[in-house]
Amino acid sequence: MSARNFHDHADDPATLYVVRHEVQDALKVGITSAAGQELRLQAHRRHGWTTELRIEFETGHQALQVERAVLSFLRSCGATSTVLQAAMPQGGYTETLAHPHLMGLDLQDLLQVTQLASRLVRSAHCSLSSAMRGLFDAFGVVQLLIEQGRKDRAREVLCQVLPVHIQLAQAAGLDDVALEAREFLQELEAKRTAPA
Repeated sequence: MSARNFHDHADDPATLYVVRHEVQDALKVGITSAAGQELRLQAHRRHGWTTELRIEFETGHQALQVERAVLSFLRSCGATSTVLQAAMPQGGYTETLAHPHLMGLDLQDLLQVTQLASRLVRSAHCSLSSAMRGLFDAFGVVQLLIEQGRKDRAREVLCQVLPVHIQLAQAAGLDDVALEAREFLQELEAKRTAPA
């Protein structure tokens, strides 16, 4: 995705790519919309770049997160030289690494870093991970309520959260965890409905 229109389409599917230019001794990480990836990669090919990797993402936000993580990591390790802007009429020079071999970086290193960052971002954005984060946040609220002496409210929140915990445990095949949570939920509901 070009910088001009990224925010207009950041919720749409996107492709993160890695290209290499042998003559310029350069590597590049970039993002394009899934719909426009062929045009973008053709523009790079016309200028001597070879596509080495493509990774599809559900959203441009995820692809951008990976691109930023990869470039930030490489820059922090000393890969600060970029291809000159004039050498990239198709745009994207700020996401390049010029003469990476001078710091011991090669194409395989970039591919591995990019694939690792992609896996981490995908894991962080998957629905199971989101559900788990929400569950842990809810347990944090329960703990805070208990610390504040608001045990009745903590019990109410737990009665809402535990069914989700049980479903996740069952989906993960953790039947013993689901059973313990179910028994705990029954105890809580009994205390909640018991006369004061």
